[in-house]
This record gives sequence, C-alpha cells and structure tokens, in this order.
Amino acid sequence: MKNNNYKSHWASEVKLNRYFISYDYNSLENGGIYNIIVNSINRLKDGLLMLNLFDSESSDADTNYRERITTRFYLIFYLISIFIIIFYTIALNIIVYESISNPTENEYNNLMMFYSKSLYCPCRKISIEYTSFLKIETKFHSICSSDFISKKWLKYLFLDKQWIGYDRRDIRVRGSAYFSFLLSLCKISEITIDNSINQFLNDIFINTQLITKSELEIQIDLVILQFRNITLEKFSESFKLLRDIVNGNAFISSYSLNWYWWKDLKDTFVTFPIKSVLTKDQCSCATRSDCIDSGGIYDGLSNKQRFAIPGWNIGCSVVETLLSSTLECLYNQTCIDLLIFYLTSELTTFPYRINMSALNFSDESHFKRDTFIRNISDELFVEEWKSMTFYSSFYKQCAPIYCSYETKKNDYIIYTISKVLGLCGGLTIALQFIIPLIIKIIFEIRNKYRRNTITPDE
Repeated sequence: MKNNNYKSHWASEVKLNRYFISYDYNSLENGGIYNIIVNSINRLKDGLLMLNLFDSESSDADTNYRERITTRFYLIFYLISIFIIIFYTIALNIIVYESISNPTENEYNNLMMFYSKSLYCPCRKISIEYTSFLKIETKFHSICSSDFISKKWLKYLFLDKQWIGYDRRDIRVRGSAYFSFLLSLCKISEITIDNSINQFLNDIFINTQLITKSELEIQIDLVILQFRNITLEKFSESFKLLRDIVNGNAFISSYSLNWYWWKDLKDTFVTFPIKSVLTKDQCSCATRSDCIDSGGIYDGLSNKQRFAIPGWNIGCSVVETLLSSTLECLYNQTCIDLLIFYLTSELTTFPYRINMSALNFSDESHFKRDTFIRNISDELFVEEWKSMTFYSSFYKQCAPIYCSYETKKNDYIIYTISKVLGLCGGLTIALQFIIPLIIKIIFEIRNKYRRNTITPDE
C-alpha cells in the first residue's frame, strides 16, 4: 500500500513538472493578461517546490522528497549567509586605518579637514607649561592711571594740614588719606594680578593628544575663567578678613571718623576718646562700621554742607569711606570744576586752583559710573582680561608622534563583490555537506519515530 502511494505521488510530480514546462497558448483567449500573471506565478511556485539541487536520479519518492526539502533549506541558509557576508563586508572591510609619522602642522590641518572625526594624534610631550603658548594681559580701571592718585592731587588736598578745623565729612585734608588709600589699592591689585598670572603661567597643561585650535581656546578660556574667579575670591576674602579685624578691634581713627577724642597736652602720646560719632541717621560708629554721611565741602563755622560730592560717602574709617563711595563725580568735568571751586573758596587755605581732567568713560566698560569702589576692588580694578593663545607654539610643544585616521576604500564596491565571491565558494561546499547531513538525520529520526508508534486497533 505504501509503495502504491509513493508511485502515485511520483506520477503526480512528473505530471506537474510537465505542466510547468508546457505553455498554455489558449490563456490569452480564456483569461487575458490577469490569467497569464496568475498562471505564471503558480508555475513559478510549483517550479520552486519541485526544485531539486541534490537530485540523485533515484526512483524512490521518499528520497526525492527529502532531496527537495534539503534544497529548500540549502537555499534559505545560503541566501541568509550571503546577506550576512555582504553586510559584514560593507560595514567593516571598507574602512581602513592609515597613519603619518611626525606630521607637520600643515599636514595636521589638512588631515583635520577630511578626517576630523577619526583623527588621533598622540603628543610626544603631554605636560606643557602655559607660559610656552599662552599670554595673559589685564586692563585696569582708569582711576589707577589718573591724576586723582598722583602726588599733585594728594598734596593739593593736604595743603592746610590742619584737619581738626574741618568737619569730619569735609574732603579737605582728609581727602588726601582717602585717595592715598585708593592709590594703595591700585598698587596692591596690580601686584596681586602680576603674581597670580606668573604663578598660573608656570603651571602645567596636561594633554595626551593633539587638539584643534578651537578646542584649545575653549579649554584655555575655561581654565582662565576658573583662575580669575579663584584669584578674585582669595583677594576679596583676605581683604574682608582684614576689615573685620580692624572693625572688630574698634581701632580709633586718627581723623576722628569714628570717635571724637581729646589729646593730653602734657603728654603727646596720650589720647582719650570722648564720644562716638553719630551720623545723620543716628547710626553710631561705636557699634557699627557701615555708618555713612554725605561727603563734600562744609562751612567751617556752621558745619553746613556747601557742596555735596555725588556718590562720596564718609564712613567710620578711611577704608570704609572709600569702599562705600563711588567715582561718579570724577567722570564729570563739571562736578570736578565745582569741587575745586569750593575748595578754593577760602583763599587763605587753597590759594590756587589745580587743573584736573575727568576720567574717561566707555560704554564698553566693565563698571558703571556709580559702581561702588568696594565692588571695583573686589574685581581687583580689572576692566578686562585678555588672553592670547599661540597654537603653533602649542603644536611644537606637543610634537605629535603620528596621526592615524580612518578612511574608506575608493574601490569598495569592487572590493565587496570580490570578497563575497571569494567566500561563496567555501560557503557552497560547506552547506552542500552540512545541510544534506542534517536533513538526513532528521528524516531518519522521523522514520524511526513512525516505526515505533503503535496505532491502536479500532
């Protein structure tokens, strides 16, 4: 019975094969183009189902069926393997690595234009001093180079020398101490900046590989910003600590700015504080250090203010007076002329007028006209920080050992085709050996299972 089924199955296959080879010339008349397409698809389908690449010319139907199954698995695995090989070859083998030893700066720039994403150039020297490729300059506030901290202005304010005869809020005589302290702040700021810059430039810039000019400038800008903030913060904290010590110990001002005091005429080294200074708003300099009054020119008899200097505030000490004031009057020539006019209103004290020019103000200035000197001091009187990075010097210090980069083959299509064709031969041999063996084992297991299966009697 089984042999008869196989013979019948084989006969039907032969019939289908003949049907696939033949061509129905009457299809145009019966079904038109649609029938042609459907019939062609069916014939193609039947042809693929009947395809046998492992034909042993056996008359056994079971053997032929197994060979067709083997063919199908062979084609499936073959196509999948070819796809994987093509994808792998395109993804990996078209990229190659090339390198140039001891490249010059021009060669590096050319490579960067075409291979910026993959370019790698290790430095021969990874620790480089900033001073070898970096320069830092600062522009200070115009007050630090003006005539208002010059000797002629300080001497002019101190002409009378008898400061006791003037109100504590008067700028005459005492003004010399204010601007002398301003001069000291400018000098301290310049020294601090110079020392900090020199110390910074002697530090080491560590970089294992060569970076571009733009990347170097970005890194240097960040480092300088950090250096600047640390420098300003250290100075501000130190200055604040000094002020707290002076104010906390309640030192008596020799200019009677916080205490009115009496001097023993019999002993030139003994003074006695009489009472603390109270400002206009009843703030006591005995308990606070931030009390202020309006500064200017005051009448010697009535102590009435004759001229108020805009932005100038008299505090409980020379230091607090200067820090709580602004320089806005010094930017205005009219204000300066009025100040000198009232200074010389008493001819016996100031017998001549001095020529003083106003400070130049730029809209691009880091500080405003009415910025407190305290805030200017916290910035170390620096208007602008300038840094200049010399990339050629940095390149010479780095001295790259080599530059490697990824590039694609120009003939990658031909390369891929030849690579795939070269692997196809070995793939064909391997699959022709493995697939039939696997299918044979599967069929033997199936047949053995069928023989061992017991069908119960009905």
